[in-house]
Amino acid sequence: MFEPMEEAHIYIYGVIDWMQDDYASEWGLVNLKSVKKQVEAQADAKSITVHIHSPGGVVTEGFAIHDFLRSQGKPVTTIIEGECASIATVIALAGDTRKMTSNSEFMIHMPWGMASGESEDIQKYADELKRNEDKIADFYAQKTKLDKTSILDMMKKETFMSAEEALQHGFITEIATVMKAVALLKTKTNPNSKKMAEKAITKEEAQGMFAKFEEKMKNLFGGGKKPEAKLVQDANGTEIDFTELEEDDTPSIGDKATIDGAAAEGEHVMPSGETYVFTAGELTEIKPKEEEEEENEEVENLKTEVENLKKDLKAAKAEKKKAEDKLQDNETAIKNLQKEFKNLKKDIGSSFNHDPKKKNFKEGGNSRRVLKDS
Repeated sequence: MFEPMEEAHIYIYGVIDWMQDDYASEWGLVNLKSVKKQVEAQADAKSITVHIHSPGGVVTEGFAIHDFLRSQGKPVTTIIEGECASIATVIALAGDTRKMTSNSEFMIHMPWGMASGESEDIQKYADELKRNEDKIADFYAQKTKLDKTSILDMMKKETFMSAEEALQHGFITEIATVMKAVALLKTKTNPNSKKMAEKAITKEEAQGMFAKFEEKMKNLFGGGKKPEAKLVQDANGTEIDFTELEEDDTPSIGDKATIDGAAAEGEHVMPSGETYVFTAGELTEIKPKEEEEEENEEVENLKTEVENLKKDLKAAKAEKKKAEDKLQDNETAIKNLQKEFKNLKKDIGSSFNHDPKKKNFKEGGNSRRVLKDS
């Protein structure tokens, strides 16, 4: 005959609603529906132990899970095993007894999200965020040793707490020294739990599972999102995506890369003249610019320089010819002026005659008579 279990073990990872999707668990996530299934599968248990290793998730879903656990009328123990952040902290506070392993981390912060639409829509969303801030702060104040003002200040600063600090502030009731990892057991009400019930998992296996769930959650909610990867183009315009590098990094041997989603292969000449050599998606060699190519470039540069000098010389010769022509014109003009000056001088001399031996003389063609005193 089936004997009732002493404890029902519930596991909390990422918290999301997803319209109560049945496939949340395949992504390492939980929602109210999946938590209810875990509890119902162990309905005969006298108490509930909730194992938490979660970066958080959706605010409303976290409160729904908290309220559901409290409504069972059974003693609830929550055990933080690794990480308890954001709305997962609300679920942790569902425990009558709240434990936290010494190497775990507890984090509270302001709720956040995104909105779009008209200014009125965005303002409504901002007001809703503010209501959630107050709701969470009031909730923490009821459950811990802190007042609302202190809690809001900690939330604004995104406060991380060690097990000792969480205990001091009243978020937990004791520090756990041993983590007991168990599996969900098959019950009369859960015939689909056979695979999980076939054997218990070890502590190391459980920690590995938690780490995988955490990584999935960070990627899903942005906590694990890396900066945009470095994308370069070769001389032919082929895009090479260095998936593990940031935009400002310089590729080096050993870096991983893909081309059109597949592992990069072969040689790719870069605009700089270097050649990247890839094997199975890894940059295995960077060939420098070939010397012959450098020499050819040097020759081309010299040719260009010579052509420019020829053009400059031709222009200088044209300027010189222009100057010589102008000088010749000036010399001719000067000679003409000299000739005209001589003719002018000659004309002036022929119209002015003066002979001091004669008593009268002509000047400008007019006669003058010299008179003596009587």
